[in-house]
Amino acid sequence: MSECFKSFTYDGKSTETVISVPIILASFDAVGSVTGLSRDVVKGNTTITRPVPNEYGTTASPLTIEYCLLKSDYEPFSAEEQRTIEIWLTAPKFSTDLVVYDMDDQEVCTYCGLFTNTSWIPHSTGYSAVQFTFECNSAYPIKRYSKEYTISSGTVTVNCESDELNEYTYPVVTISGRSGTVTIKNLTDNGNTMTIGGSNGTVVLDCQHCIPSGNGGTVSYSDLGWQDVGNIYWLRLLPGNNQLQLSGSGTIHLEYSCPYKLVGGWL
Repeated sequence: MSECFKSFTYDGKSTETVISVPIILASFDAVGSVTGLSRDVVKGNTTITRPVPNEYGTTASPLTIEYCLLKSDYEPFSAEEQRTIEIWLTAPKFSTDLVVYDMDDQEVCTYCGLFTNTSWIPHSTGYSAVQFTFECNSAYPIKRYSKEYTISSGTVTVNCESDELNEYTYPVVTISGRSGTVTIKNLTDNGNTMTIGGSNGTVVLDCQHCIPSGNGGTVSYSDLGWQDVGNIYWLRLLPGNNQLQLSGSGTIHLEYSCPYKLVGGWL
């Protein structure tokens, strides 16, 4: 049996505290290989005049993980502990974040999905371990990043650490303590500019879903001085360094998630 002493949190609870004794990830089988990517090419048909089919991109198969949980003191799970863990793992009905931590309690990455199968191994006084299947909603885990800058008339460099080199990353932008109009010009993205006007106060801009909010409520486009909805730029980051020219006053906070193409993240 190989062991993995990383912990994880899921649905608001941790393997460290869900029962009185920490539980650990483990595998009863030797690891011969680690699952990477399985994807299909989406393409058209070939014809007499088109012997090479048109390609439209790729679709990736979601990652499925099979592993085990056991108590860190190697004692069997009692019936009550079994029930507590089963309730915890099977409670969510929709994909939920599972955050993996290393030995130093540092966040490694986040998987999003559901536990779709649990299998308990009987013991004379309870259950020795639980085997599970976790189905992710994507091919890779994600890693979350958070950055904060003081807005001034200058340029900052935002390093977008995405492992997906051909896609944009759309952050959640929080602007606080502003007085007057704030502009964010992405010099790396052809100089496209996001301008935030209107009344002062904290503004949160979900650039992926095109939703502004602030001060605990909704904010309309017109509240930000946006009249032409066809001419709105939502900040997007390219993989690597992005040069953002900031002007105005206040603080800008960026939060975003990127694919993290680390295989064997549970080992």
